[in-house]
Amino acid sequence: MKTAETAAGWSILPPGRETLYDPGRPITPAPSRAPATASVFRQNQRQRRAKILAATRSLLTERGLEGVTMRGIAENSGLAVQTIYNLVGPRDEAIVEAICEFWRDLGDSEVPDPDDPKAVIDVIDRWVESMAAAPDFCRQVCMIALSPSRGIFHKFRDRQSKAMRGFLASQQRRGIIRANVSTSDLAEQMVLLASALCLEWTDRRCSLDQVHRRLTTGFAYMLVGVLSPAIGPVYMTSQRSGDGAAR
Repeated sequence: MKTAETAAGWSILPPGRETLYDPGRPITPAPSRAPATASVFRQNQRQRRAKILAATRSLLTERGLEGVTMRGIAENSGLAVQTIYNLVGPRDEAIVEAICEFWRDLGDSEVPDPDDPKAVIDVIDRWVESMAAAPDFCRQVCMIALSPSRGIFHKFRDRQSKAMRGFLASQQRRGIIRANVSTSDLAEQMVLLASALCLEWTDRRCSLDQVHRRLTTGFAYMLVGVLSPAIGPVYMTSQRSGDGAAR
């Protein structure tokens, strides 16, 4: 059956992105630079942690929040429950870490250029692509915000805000964003808009085209009001759709 995402064309991904957007894959960190003995130990720990977080994402995708249990994570990862506690923590913390790792890896795969005034706009394409490629996982993440365990979602959103704040601050240091702008407030507004639109997509099943258009336009209007006058005319438009605004 064709989904709204397929009909809108968002399932057509750039080469290599299918693996990137797979929530069930272990995300293996880069090798450590520590001495050989310590490095092997730490690398093994990281690989086991990656298996735990991948198993957590798979359970969340397939069974929903209530289907994620410590026993289930242990069975899916092939590791002992105590190992999961030692490397990640209790169940809720494992879910937070699993979600955050997925989105952090997505951001690390193509780091935006802080010297580009519209870098944040270009990131939106990857966000929406991930929603098209892994809709069940992304919807389950959003549904946590509507559950009694919404604190998990709030922790995830807080980390998103922190990452966005750091990037906007780097743009401010480069003179892209005006010095008198609160990058903390701007980051919080952007993440709140993104969260609200993702919840709309999850709960009311609006199309990804609508999500993309509203998110791009919303970010664009926020940005055109905070850019340094020295930047000159900027067209805050998406590479994929052309949505946005100009200053």
